[in-house]
Amino acid sequence: MSSNSSSPKWPNTIHFNDAYMAYQNHFNGFAQICAIVPWIYIIPSFHIICKIFAVYLTSNWTRPEPGLNQHVFLVISLSQLTVFVFFLFDYFTVRLPSTGLFTSWCASIEPNHFLKGLFMTAYYTNYSAMIFPFMVPVVRLVVVTFPRNHFKINSILLRVGVPLTWIYPILFTFFLIPAVGVCRQISSPYPFGSVHIYYANPAFGLRNSPLYLGNTLTWMTLSVMANIILFWKVAKARAQLITFQRSGVSYKAELSLSITTVTMILFYVINGTFVVMYILYYGKAAYFTHLVTLKSFANDLQTCVIPWIFYLTHPVFRKKTITTSDVFVSTSSFKRRVMN
Repeated sequence: MSSNSSSPKWPNTIHFNDAYMAYQNHFNGFAQICAIVPWIYIIPSFHIICKIFAVYLTSNWTRPEPGLNQHVFLVISLSQLTVFVFFLFDYFTVRLPSTGLFTSWCASIEPNHFLKGLFMTAYYTNYSAMIFPFMVPVVRLVVVTFPRNHFKINSILLRVGVPLTWIYPILFTFFLIPAVGVCRQISSPYPFGSVHIYYANPAFGLRNSPLYLGNTLTWMTLSVMANIILFWKVAKARAQLITFQRSGVSYKAELSLSITTVTMILFYVINGTFVVMYILYYGKAAYFTHLVTLKSFANDLQTCVIPWIFYLTHPVFRKKTITTSDVFVSTSSFKRRVMN
């Protein structure tokens, strides 16, 4: 059956299409499984995200501890909470509608701003999430570069930077404000009745994909550069230390943060690759819809893998007594140990 609307006003949508208005939802297997499976790993991952945020909220930041830095934990916490919100709204725009639960309802209504709001919020939070993998190494770099004044500098940096992460996405989603949200049929392997939420009539006819690709490449480049500079600075600072104990708590914390930030960069690559393929092959290759399904699960990795890596590798989450024999080499302790 055709997914085109009977109304020329909304082509390539399901709105006022009799076949979709009469659609009766039933279990078809594929779409429902794709909608249910993520919760198996998202729920425990959200629990870990809350644990990370709890460390930031409950730690005594007036008392220096090896492996703990207030601003690093704030940025990582905000990053993972933002990614989780993105998952929710992405779920509401693709996976949940694909089950067919709302197909008949969506086909019987006009395209509207509520549907647009779901789509716009998904991309709004995604743009915000792009910035945090750059902020993490920058905050650590400030600690290494300015060991005596890093707290004051990072406080100012985040007081400005965090609000900007919520303002910045407006520059790349503003064209969606006058647009309306529409429901469209998803191609094979999804069955008839599986839809997703998209947008129509954006301002100036702008498209999201080129803007998204540009942002992905920009923030990936900045993140890679920041990490390279950070690793160089850390190696140089370690060389100035009189003693270096590789088993120290602070070293383990430093290693944990390094693994976490490098892992964050991998998701720029995943998203950037998908956007390139979207621009080149959307509507031209039958297998493209399979990639849409895989992209959703790839995005889930960002929600799950990063918090789990951080949680399993950072010593603050291990119930272990910290002794005075630990030698501080983490970015949170350079202010006391680096010899100028």
